[in-house]
Amino acid sequence: MRTAIQRIGALATFSILLSGCLPRPAVEPAPEDAATLRWEGALNIMNVTLTIQVQTWTEEGVDQGTIVIPQQIKKAIPLFEIHFAPDSVHFEMLSGVRLAVFNGAFIDENTIEGDFSQMGATGTFRLERVAEDKAEEPVPYRRDDVTFENGNITLAGTLTLPEGEGPFPALVLISGSGPQNRDEEIPIVPGYKPFQWIADHLTRQGIAVLRYDDRGVGESTGEQSGATSADFAEDAEAGLDYLLGRADIRAECIGLMGHSEGSLIAAMLGANRPEVAYIISMGGSAASGYDLLRLQQERIFALADLDEEERARQLSDSRKALDLIVAEDWETLEEHIMTTAREQLQNLPKEQRAAIEDLDAYARQLTDRQMENMQGWMHFFVTYDPAQDWSRIKVPVLALQGGLDTQVDAEQAQTSLEAALDRAGNVDLTVKVFPEANHLFQEAMTGHPNEYASLATTFVPGFLETITDWLLERIEP
Repeated sequence: MRTAIQRIGALATFSILLSGCLPRPAVEPAPEDAATLRWEGALNIMNVTLTIQVQTWTEEGVDQGTIVIPQQIKKAIPLFEIHFAPDSVHFEMLSGVRLAVFNGAFIDENTIEGDFSQMGATGTFRLERVAEDKAEEPVPYRRDDVTFENGNITLAGTLTLPEGEGPFPALVLISGSGPQNRDEEIPIVPGYKPFQWIADHLTRQGIAVLRYDDRGVGESTGEQSGATSADFAEDAEAGLDYLLGRADIRAECIGLMGHSEGSLIAAMLGANRPEVAYIISMGGSAASGYDLLRLQQERIFALADLDEEERARQLSDSRKALDLIVAEDWETLEEHIMTTAREQLQNLPKEQRAAIEDLDAYARQLTDRQMENMQGWMHFFVTYDPAQDWSRIKVPVLALQGGLDTQVDAEQAQTSLEAALDRAGNVDLTVKVFPEANHLFQEAMTGHPNEYASLATTFVPGFLETITDWLLERIEP
């Protein structure tokens, strides 16, 4: 689930990075015979975390490279002034006033950490070298590449099937918010592949698992821009219908497992599709988006490295934005964002500020991008109350929560789910809180999203076993 910090904490979020760029001459893609190194990681700036994917290679003795920032643009952007030395790393992107500079160092041969600067703003970045693709290890089950349709959108995924002819009980995995592939990979946490781990574990226990690339990601078509949770629910529903049409799947024994926003989507389907036999909520909640984000803001800002005055100011800005979104006071929200954008631009170093021909026009461009986000996904999420769907669900529900989760508070989630399912007359709710787990169900120290990348990329002990034991008590593979 996108944090409030990522979505509205910095009102003019760092779309400044790419907007209106003045590119240098293009760099051709790496030759097929070039020894290409791939790196994945994150750029942290202005309370925003951006995924970055870098490729580097050497051509005629000159280092070349490109960078992709999926949240902002999928097209590869050329890198320049690339220098790799034993104790330092340097590369640049864009040019003129929008020149962005990366200065880093090798932590080890596969990890780069350093500082980022652009237009007077500074941040940090981390890159992990991506291992070369290797042949998949043999497993005691089938892995089928599958596709299914939602209107003019084709969703592509993997269906893992236990040994034998079936039919098998099945589970559809639904990712959290933001563009993610079928393994629910998060590039800011290299090696984190929760849906792959869940599918592998459950298929070995006799349960078929369908996982798929989000629309506009990987091999799936469509676009993320402008889509809301309701649109993503239609994608998940198409996956449910696909399984219902297969002879090797037990139609009366298909369930849904959603992570974060995916839990909300599972509730939407569970309330409206009687074919859903059970639901697993992973870091989800039945609290309204507004209440969830208010508490999320409090918990994350409480851990932020800010003085009290700045913490209070940023928290106030975030809450004001939420209230304006709920009120649909778009005019006031637009003025607020525009004012913030102007202030940021006015505070740029003199030479960079002078290089922008029209500050107001540039601020307008930033504001328009923010307003598109606020009036789309965020407006739906903040004003939607998932309790209305949870209160109609009578099938078995397993709720998994992290005790250190700052994005979805465990106590708020449990209280809201219990209340909603009680109204439904549901007598089969199991809540399991892992005290040391964060929102990704890693063993955490504080639960703040900034530490995700520094933690072990494994589930907390007992996580997968809890799911298996609960399922096998209710279905017979």
